[in-house]
Amino acid sequence: MPFKIPQTFIVLLAISLLFSCKNHAPKETRLIPKDAISVVSIDAYSLKEKLEKEGVSIESILNKIFKANHEDSVNKKFVTELQQNAGINWKEKIHFFGTQKKGNDNSTINSFNLLGSVQDASKLEQFLQSNELIKSKLIKKEKEFSYIETMDNSVLAWDKSYFIWMNYNHQIKPYYDTTAMKYVVPEKINTNKEIVAALTQLFTQKEDASIVSLKGFGELYKNKAEGYFFSSTNYLLGSLTGMPLQLPKLEELAKDNYTAATLSFDAGKIVAHSTTYTNPFLGNILKKYAGPTVNVSLIDHFPSQNINAIMLAAFNPEIFGGILKQLEVEGLVNEFVKKSGISTQDLYASLKGDIAVVVADLSKISNEPQDSDDEVSLIKKKPIGKLIINIPVGNVNSFNKLMDKAVETGTMVKSGKEYKGSGLMRFFGLFIVANNQKLIISSDSLTYTQYIQQTSKASINKEARDYFKGKSTVLYIDVANTMKGLISTDTAGLFYGSLNSIKNTVKDIIGSSENFEDGKIRSTFEMRMQNQQQNSLVTLVNLFTKVAVDIREQNKKEKELEEKMTPTNLPGVIRVD
Repeated sequence: MPFKIPQTFIVLLAISLLFSCKNHAPKETRLIPKDAISVVSIDAYSLKEKLEKEGVSIESILNKIFKANHEDSVNKKFVTELQQNAGINWKEKIHFFGTQKKGNDNSTINSFNLLGSVQDASKLEQFLQSNELIKSKLIKKEKEFSYIETMDNSVLAWDKSYFIWMNYNHQIKPYYDTTAMKYVVPEKINTNKEIVAALTQLFTQKEDASIVSLKGFGELYKNKAEGYFFSSTNYLLGSLTGMPLQLPKLEELAKDNYTAATLSFDAGKIVAHSTTYTNPFLGNILKKYAGPTVNVSLIDHFPSQNINAIMLAAFNPEIFGGILKQLEVEGLVNEFVKKSGISTQDLYASLKGDIAVVVADLSKISNEPQDSDDEVSLIKKKPIGKLIINIPVGNVNSFNKLMDKAVETGTMVKSGKEYKGSGLMRFFGLFIVANNQKLIISSDSLTYTQYIQQTSKASINKEARDYFKGKSTVLYIDVANTMKGLISTDTAGLFYGSLNSIKNTVKDIIGSSENFEDGKIRSTFEMRMQNQQQNSLVTLVNLFTKVAVDIREQNKKEKELEEKMTPTNLPGVIRVD
């Protein structure tokens, strides 16, 4: 007796497949073209809710931003009416996206666009016709949408469901006509006509021509967040076709790679999660030449207790050769470099695959008389911090070949078994030493000596150090400590208040990415606040308000000082014999 699948099971399976394949992209994003450079989406309503939950209203923010003069009153009224009476649905997401295309005359066409949802189109038109800043503009009608010209090369267009504000830039430049053997200056472009055509394309395009059809875009909106980011490498394809040397494999490498990221304002920190999706061509290269994880021991003995920033990276150097082979240009590149006596393999084989960068003891640059402690400091500039870049050596023979070439060019000098930076390098403030183990670039000889002797133990946040383990790249910035070093000692420096506000608000920034796995590269980024209990959005808004007040105060002081330096009772022209 043949086995029969129950009909109910088939129905349930169909429903589950339907929901698993559901595209979570907001419906308005079908107006964004699939060749957009990037898309930034903001959930304005969620941001508003988080602020109000912490007792911060939009009205209170506007009162702090806009002062009491007439111009600010007009601007505040415009923003308030736009928020409350413009017929825009602020509960839906707002999207920013950019495009870049090549014109027929090889010119570049860029557009920056703002996309949102319309709740009441008639109310939007009424707002545009009555508002003091816009009412002089004429509303024009097309078959698919209405629009007004807000300023030169900028248009606000809308239909009954959505609006697009487009800023359009068509860069016309002369080009060389190889047939006529002369430079040609193209005729002036009818920009308005091009803008209307571009808007018509967006309002009428099918879903398969939009960004909604791209892998990973819909998945981005599955997770609840206040901000979203999506970028594609496909916009590069137009530039590749215009290259003098055509490399078909390069197009295959560049197309259909996407990065999707979310941004959330949590208690005590801002968190971003990012995923990069690669095409099979690039994915196979990354999988074949998978790299190690970062070597934290490279930063253990940095000679300072005031670390400002750390960057670590780990990779498989053979990936460079792998890319050249896959692009079928390894022989061509080797021919280009062989005159120097080295090969492309020497270039990447000389690296072990680790890089460590540490910056510490950053302080204010002080050469002004009023900021100096003694006469010597007026002549000799004080160092602004310590730097170590450690690049471990891979193949010794390949590395020595490169260093010998650097000696020939005068960039390095050889001293026994070591290579050292020449006077030219010291002129640029770099102390360089290389040997069979490592290449080290330092801010000065003392920092280098202390680092090599390993007599000090670096003071690194334990939480950050634990976070580094198992990652392919990491970044750490101690914001509070950095601001502390940059603040003027007499509290009278320019923007002292702003730097102090940042120091008291932001603790640090930490980010990392993992090795390629399952066709993806995952990354995270966190900005951690001093106040771990308060929502980070409220913390950030308060910070921006303090900085804005500080800037206004500084501008006021500068204006008052300028008035004192320029007495009003002096005649307009003073004769000097």
